[in-house]
Amino acid sequence: MASLLKLSGSLRVYGRGSQQLFQRLKSSNAADFRAALVNVPPTEVTQLDSGLRVASEDSGSQTATVGLWIDAGSRYEDARNNGVAHFLEHMAFKGTAKRSQTDLELEVENMGAHLNAYTSREQTVFYAKCLSKDVPKAVEVLSDIIQNSKLGEAEIERERGVILREMQEVVSNLRK
Repeated sequence: MASLLKLSGSLRVYGRGSQQLFQRLKSSNAADFRAALVNVPPTEVTQLDSGLRVASEDSGSQTATVGLWIDAGSRYEDARNNGVAHFLEHMAFKGTAKRSQTDLELEVENMGAHLNAYTSREQTVFYAKCLSKDVPKAVEVLSDIIQNSKLGEAEIERERGVILREMQEVVSNLRK
């Protein structure tokens, strides 16, 4: 299972409709767009002794995004553990051994940061958007969440209900 930590201060255009956006940007002001592409910082990939690959870009921006991409999406699940990656993503922000959920929320809020996560077919991603000066703190918070999350019985039952409601919404929307 590979993991990737990405530190970025640059904007990437991707996803559904990005080709149309790319064409519009390209044709609307081609000279400015080409200049912007020339100024995209290179991505440097290094590997720590632990095997963790770190991809970083230094755009010189005052803001940054720090994330951890873990190869633990639904693709790796079977009938026995179906939904576990999504469930653990939900549980990650319920507190850690050294931070309660409230302390975690206050710490992130006081940094002016944004903490989030999502699960896809391929990966579970945890990330923080913060000021560049706060990257070390954001890395420490993400590290604590990933390594020391508390999985209390009450929180597990509460999140079970949240996820079951999400599943019902999806089924309901498919029927419409």
